[in-house]
Amino acid sequence: MKLHDKIRQIRKEKDLSLRDLEKRLVGIFGKKALRYNSLYRIEKGLRDARISSLSQVCIGLGVSLRELKEGTEEERSSLVELIKKQDRVAQYVYTEKSYAQILTREKHPFLGVRLVLEPQGKTKLEQDPATLGKFEKWVYGLKGEITCIIGQEKFRLKKDEVLMFESTLPHCFQNNTTGKASCIIIQNPKHI
Repeated sequence: MKLHDKIRQIRKEKDLSLRDLEKRLVGIFGKKALRYNSLYRIEKGLRDARISSLSQVCIGLGVSLRELKEGTEEERSSLVELIKKQDRVAQYVYTEKSYAQILTREKHPFLGVRLVLEPQGKTKLEQDPATLGKFEKWVYGLKGEITCIIGQEKFRLKKDEVLMFESTLPHCFQNNTTGKASCIIIQNPKHI
């Protein structure tokens, strides 16, 4: 079964029209909600749904992403995936001294990045929207020392140390040392 067929099946089992689903999503996500035309295209298989769109559909239907993918071709094709170094998805440059390599693909429900900070490198201040739910970040130190500023607090993260926090708090990362620093950041769920 294709994923878009499963979406339609679940929607019909819950006795919802596409308009009903759209109204639910608007009630939850407001202006950022998927609209009827997008829902129609996703359900007909006319466009591949981004993970953020699938997350909205799951919330609107009251199912988990795992339940949605269960028994579909996407579930079978995504049980194992190897992303080689040369196949990295993308890179985000904060400044000439700081960048993030995106390690996960669009279809994944979480975001994985490798953050690299040259000496005196710093990311911009980020904050995930609390109005869309709970977002968490897990940070694992790979090299050097990174100062993590979360809200009004500062934490120094060294190699092999782990820091976890709700990313709805304002946060940024900086390298105040003279050597290169890097870490792995996992954000769940993904918010782009």
